Amino acid sequence: MFTLLFIGMGLSMVVAYVLIRRLQEKPWTQHGILEGSQDGLTSSAPKVGLWAFLGVVTSLFLVFIGAYFMRLDMSHGGIASGQMQGWAPVDEPGILWVNTIALILASIAIQLAHGFDSSGRGRIRMRRYFNAAGLMTMAFLIGQVLAWRELYATGNFGVSSPAFSFFVLLTAIHGLHLVGGLFVWSRTASRIRRGLEQAQLQEVAALRQSVSLCATYWHYLLMIWLVLFTIMLST
Repeated sequence: MFTLLFIGMGLSMVVAYVLIRRLQEKPWTQHGILEGSQDGLTSSAPKVGLWAFLGVVTSLFLVFIGAYFMRLDMSHGGIASGQMQGWAPVDEPGILWVNTIALILASIAIQLAHGFDSSGRGRIRMRRYFNAAGLMTMAFLIGQVLAWRELYATGNFGVSSPAFSFFVLLTAIHGLHLVGGLFVWSRTASRIRRGLEQAQLQEVAALRQSVSLCATYWHYLLMIWLVLFTIMLST
């Protein structure tokens, strides 16, 4: 258990270190052409905003993971008594494996969309993979709701079960961040559907940046989910 805690803490520290180093470079003072793009000039301010937001999200999940292990240790240490419920491990529904595969595929698809070029076929490929990423993410969220229902239907878990409560809490917080990502995804997908043939070079560069930011966000939330899923499976 402590090994898993150290692994989770270590991963979070690595992410935090990368975020701090990125901010220390002051990328908001740098202007230029997007990497791999010849479409025009753009500011990196949105990137800074995203990385700052991910730093806050990392801290949030660290707090919840820490609370998870503290509650687990209290139960295993025999402190749970009277007003505090003991820890009954949750038998994770098998659909969580399907959900995990769906989120992995979503991350792969959005990365493929990020690698599009400015040709006609490149734009078609970008639209196809970007839409697929959104659909797979929606499938993941639906699967998470089904997992909650499956657990609750067993009758062995409810709001009085700390393991079940933490399961719902962690998956819900993660899911809400994906819902927020889907809002940005829908706006970008709408711009992609309108086509880029008549778009100005600056608009093309902005769209490329939007896809890039979405890819970064999806990869991050995939990493968070893999950490959460590993912790829940092992406890």
